[in-house]
Amino acid sequence: MRGKRGVSFGTILTLLLTAAVIAGCVVVFAKIETGNPRAHMSAQKVFGLMGDALNGTTPVPVPEATVRTVTVTLAPAPSPTAAPHKTTQAPKKKTDAHSFTLTVGGLVAFESEISDSVYNKSQKTFNYKDILSLIREKMDGDMNLISLGQVINTEDQKYGDVLAPQSIVAGIKAAGIDDVLLNTSHVLDQDIQGVNGTVSSLTKEGLSCGGVTAGSAQQNRMIQLNGAKIALLAYTESLTAKGKINREKQPKVMTLYSQQQAQKDLAAARKNGADFIIVSMYWGKKDTTGITSAMRSTAAFLAENGADLVLGYQPSRVLPMETMSVPDENGIQRQCLIAYSMGTLLGESREKYDISGILLHLKVSCSSNGAEYDLMEYTPTYICRQKISSKIQYRVVSALDAPPDFMEAKQKEYMANALKRIRTTLESSPVTERK
Repeated sequence: MRGKRGVSFGTILTLLLTAAVIAGCVVVFAKIETGNPRAHMSAQKVFGLMGDALNGTTPVPVPEATVRTVTVTLAPAPSPTAAPHKTTQAPKKKTDAHSFTLTVGGLVAFESEISDSVYNKSQKTFNYKDILSLIREKMDGDMNLISLGQVINTEDQKYGDVLAPQSIVAGIKAAGIDDVLLNTSHVLDQDIQGVNGTVSSLTKEGLSCGGVTAGSAQQNRMIQLNGAKIALLAYTESLTAKGKINREKQPKVMTLYSQQQAQKDLAAARKNGADFIIVSMYWGKKDTTGITSAMRSTAAFLAENGADLVLGYQPSRVLPMETMSVPDENGIQRQCLIAYSMGTLLGESREKYDISGILLHLKVSCSSNGAEYDLMEYTPTYICRQKISSKIQYRVVSALDAPPDFMEAKQKEYMANALKRIRTTLESSPVTERK
């Protein structure tokens, strides 16, 4: 019978080394006992494991439901000379909407009688500041624009129905206007010197202008407004006889309207990222009494080729508005607003349809889905002409507001009648009267 075999020296040495390692772990874990709970292990558990090892027993496995796995990724140590790491993000798609507001006024002309009314003979000066100042609070768009039917004279103080003194710029600014359209039939009547003088006079006073290409002005422009890119194209269908002669010498100053040119310009505007396209059209005749078939045909062509807003000028009276629904390049229907005539914001004529105009107020939202009209309203305006301080003077007022204290009973009557005519004209239009 064989006797029981004793424990070898190698086995004893291995057990002693194992015990030493586990004892060292006790010290380490004791120091981190109050640290990260995910790394915590009690001394009791350590000695339990040590006992299991010494006794040669296998620990009971922890139920799977109680096991928590934590993965930790360590950042690489930065090199002393390396530049700080910057996280770059992929560019965002154009999904955020950009909203902006516009206020658009009718045709403005500081004609002879108006200039006569503000001329100071003793000082040989003009003061136009009060004429449009009463509608300043209505000019509350992110961009406020009008059409100017005159050429500014920078040479001397001569003036007429087409030629206006440089002082009119102060009158325009007093109304809160910040952009001026110059695409009218008279803009080349004083040759290129007149165009350059007009552009220079406006831009020196901080106003932007377009409708012609001269100086810093461009006939077709791209404007950034509240994050939206707005293309502003401008045409006139015809020039005066004098203007045609001058244009032959300077053809690049203005491109007259044609379908081919408009189609090309509209395509270029979209290609250059325009979110919203405005087309200013100087069309028809001064005495046009209604929407002509030619106007409607041109409007439809512009809408079908990308225009979102068409602003009509030259007819002295306000004409109806309408929206045209046209498919975009993706086949989705979009709305184009057509304002066939904004009427007269300022002029000397006292014909019943010439003494009033409108301010068009629009709010537009642009996104990757296209442009949408959030608001379409108008304010009717009236040109008051009467004695103020013993002198005939002109004042443009809102026909919706209480008449100013200086307004005579006869003028109040004229204004009320003008308001009725505008309401009748626009009663079937998509725009609503501003409250």
